[in-house]
Amino acid sequence: MKLYLMIFAASAIFFISCDETTLSADYQKEVVINGYLEEGHSIDSVKIQWTGEVDQEYIVAKQAIVGAIVVVKSNDGSFIDTLIYDPAIPGRYFSNDSNKKIKARKTYELYIKTPAPDVRIVTGVTTVPDTFSIATSTIKNGDTVRYDPFAVANNFTWTSSDLHSSYLPTITSLDANAAMIPKFFIRDTTSKDFRKPDKVGYPPGLPKEQVRIELPWIFLNYFGNTRFDVYAVDFNYSDFLNQIVAQGGELKETRYNLKGGIGVFGSQTKAKGGFTIYLKP
Repeated sequence: MKLYLMIFAASAIFFISCDETTLSADYQKEVVINGYLEEGHSIDSVKIQWTGEVDQEYIVAKQAIVGAIVVVKSNDGSFIDTLIYDPAIPGRYFSNDSNKKIKARKTYELYIKTPAPDVRIVTGVTTVPDTFSIATSTIKNGDTVRYDPFAVANNFTWTSSDLHSSYLPTITSLDANAAMIPKFFIRDTTSKDFRKPDKVGYPPGLPKEQVRIELPWIFLNYFGNTRFDVYAVDFNYSDFLNQIVAQGGELKETRYNLKGGIGVFGSQTKAKGGFTIYLKP
């Protein structure tokens, strides 16, 4: 379940983990949290790791916290899930019970206890946005469309969610080897270090009252199968994304409804009725 939101957050959390202090002497060891819940799914990932000193190389595998107790429960007692550690991905804890699904409009609490000798308790809370649906679109699911940056922009609308802070429309290129759409102004895509993103989104998202968007063709970056979705994002993740944009990536001491640690624990709901088109030259 690779989401643009998660990818964007994960890269930002890395900078938190490296610690933004200017002097090594100021370093304070903290637990860093990067976790989210998605309506209708079991818990895919809560990552926990230690911060590192600014004058030392940060190695994720070494800073990952192994052997922690990680529990997510609803505040009404109807849900509880103890996450297990994934040895393949440093610091990742996930649910191994696919029957335990996250529900909209529910409030969930995170509890983390790190192992001895450095025992820390971290807690967090998030409320999952309500379900909603894409209502109208000028392009339809299954359409084959010729790319034309000068064509009229596409428009789509959605019904209102609730308990959210913002909407995050996303475009996903589904084909691993899809050809890139040539654009003279994207110089970095010619670099040998360029890696295709899983998703392209609109951080920091749209206002919570906005239920429509105009999507110019120029926003699309790849030919092939292309997916369009909209997410309703909770207040924790929305504040987190807004801080990244407003402060240019400065993320020191971020605590979005977290106690005992830094980082973010949030939730999101994907609109029903997302659609996929085939984009050709």
